[in-house]
Amino acid sequence: MMKLTVLPSAIGLLIALCLPTAPAQAQADSTWVASFGNDGNSCSRNAPCATFQGAHDKTLGGGEINCVDAGNFMTVVITRSITIDCGGMFGGIRVEDSITSGIAINGSGINVRLRNLSIQGFVIGNHAISFLNGNALFVENCAIWGFNSPFGGIGIAFIPSGGSSQLYVSDSVIEGNGTSVQGGSGGGIVIKPSGSASVRASIDRVRVNSNIYGIFANGTGTTGVIAVQVHDSVVSGNSFGGISAYTAAGKGITSITIDRTSSTLNGAAGVLAQGAPAFAILSQSLVIGNGTGLSAVDGGHILSYQDNKLTGNVVDGAAPAVVSTR
Repeated sequence: MMKLTVLPSAIGLLIALCLPTAPAQAQADSTWVASFGNDGNSCSRNAPCATFQGAHDKTLGGGEINCVDAGNFMTVVITRSITIDCGGMFGGIRVEDSITSGIAINGSGINVRLRNLSIQGFVIGNHAISFLNGNALFVENCAIWGFNSPFGGIGIAFIPSGGSSQLYVSDSVIEGNGTSVQGGSGGGIVIKPSGSASVRASIDRVRVNSNIYGIFANGTGTTGVIAVQVHDSVVSGNSFGGISAYTAAGKGITSITIDRTSSTLNGAAGVLAQGAPAFAILSQSLVIGNGTGLSAVDGGHILSYQDNKLTGNVVDGAAPAVVSTR
């Protein structure tokens, strides 16, 4: 009978092949950043990373990045569902060039939640937050300011190119964004999908002040639908329009519902509906001290529940169409 002999080295090779391969970089449900951190660390609470990007790359999809202390945790590109929450100390992102976004979101079907962040453009910053692709973005209790890139700095640039995406902004302050170069561009919250993308947005208890444009929903680049609701917010002191719905023939239906909100002291229209089909619908809101109170042009429509205050504008504008309450 033939005897089978297996050398020890061959046994070792077989065992090695059967063992599961460890990932090159371990990931966790919860990671941490700190001003004293190092991206070579594991990003645990006791061994935090230095940047949001370092922590992102070590966080599982659906996980959360937390802050040990306050600091500048640099820019980050988000490609998976994740929460960044710096509750208690306001984690910072400081952008010092006119090309980079503070936070760029680009991942199919992902949900991203940003809480308790301070994002500063430092005069020439491009966009504080750029949403390029994903399912939903939640911005909660954040401060965004100083994005004045000559290319048109924006606080929140919600610019998906396909599918249906959602934006939720609450309890936040967005100030001093945009540029006056070449006639002015950019602003506080700019929603401008492209292709066939559709957007639903809810803006609650937000202050959008001293930007170039305040809240600007632009449907000229998409055949999809844009539906924005603004509640209990203040849009004031923006150089151009306060709250704007803008589209063109053959492009996306663009509508903004404005409820219990003030649009005041803006350089151009307090509320603008431009292009067909663009709609702005007002309820229990204040439109005071603007260049023009209400402006409906090029087939746009402004509708009112007749419970608003429109006064003290340089030109109040034409009376809006009446919406009956039931």
